[in-house]
Amino acid sequence: MPSTDQGGTGSPSLLAPLKVIGYGHPLLDITSHVNTAFLDKYQVGPGQTMLALPEQLTVYEEISEHQDVEYVPGGATMNAIRVCQWLLGGESCSFAGALGNDEFGSILERALKQTGVKPLFEKSRTHPTGTCACLIVGKERSLIANLGAALQFTMEHLRSAAVSKALQESGIVYAAGFFLNTISSPEAPLAIAKHCADKNSIFSMNLSAPYLCDAFKDSWDAIMPFVDYLFGNKTDALAYCSAQGWETTGDHLEIAMRLVKSEKVNKKRGRVVIITHGSDPTVAASEDGIVEYETPLLPPESIVDLNGAGDAFVGGFLSQLSRHSTLSECVRAGQYSASTIIRNHGCTFPEKHSFTLN
Repeated sequence: MPSTDQGGTGSPSLLAPLKVIGYGHPLLDITSHVNTAFLDKYQVGPGQTMLALPEQLTVYEEISEHQDVEYVPGGATMNAIRVCQWLLGGESCSFAGALGNDEFGSILERALKQTGVKPLFEKSRTHPTGTCACLIVGKERSLIANLGAALQFTMEHLRSAAVSKALQESGIVYAAGFFLNTISSPEAPLAIAKHCADKNSIFSMNLSAPYLCDAFKDSWDAIMPFVDYLFGNKTDALAYCSAQGWETTGDHLEIAMRLVKSEKVNKKRGRVVIITHGSDPTVAASEDGIVEYETPLLPPESIVDLNGAGDAFVGGFLSQLSRHSTLSECVRAGQYSASTIIRNHGCTFPEKHSFTLN
């Protein structure tokens, strides 16, 4: 793990940067500003993330007719990998997932290539590219995802020459919790996690959303012992605690340490748990204890869109983990990336970053 020393130089290691690969659900975000009546119509709360129910499927066609509609590449893991690549440059990152053989899929693949991320897509001929309705009310986004082809990631693709090569070459593997919901290959996430433990690669995941902690409890129970770096926000951590039936005071610091001390397969590295909570301090828990890092405050008027902040934090963090930087530098890069994203619409960022090591 990176050093927890906050007084280090933060200078890059002489070791070569680790390559990063992400596995996840690639989605095309269809974004539009709406009002609270529109949210009520589709039975989604402000800031809520959910999978589309049959009665909500008309939302995509309806917002596509809005004058302000925008199409932005999305999906939690892909967002994080795009940000990581933005900070690292070069041929650093790759992404594996499943798309439909359609125009939306072509848009996503072109957009990913433009960022420098190597796309490793499986093309489904029977399912459309996944989409996500991003409904903006003020500075909050409600997300309704129709995963489509994203769920059709197969073991055949995981074992393909291109994906296998990228996994072998990568020292860091990342998957958002949403990847646990993969219909065509429910065994894929655990197979990847076991590979990382055997190779002593870093396996990192994100709790991603409260509903995942309960709906996929069995999957979490199976894969958590393989997780080296776990990300989530305070709400996610509380949801995980509840799903596990843990008796706690509800203190997310206490939950973070319990996660650190939970069963772990790869004894060569301890688990690090990172919990964010908006503008509150970022919590980093490890075998060395807990460190809280103040989150730099932004003027409220500069905040455009909170969507993607968590994904961007992970991408920034992993970029410096790739460079063998200290834990404090990893967190600082995560905070920098999140603060950049929330000053733009969607998970978008300037062509060049201004992050420098301390």
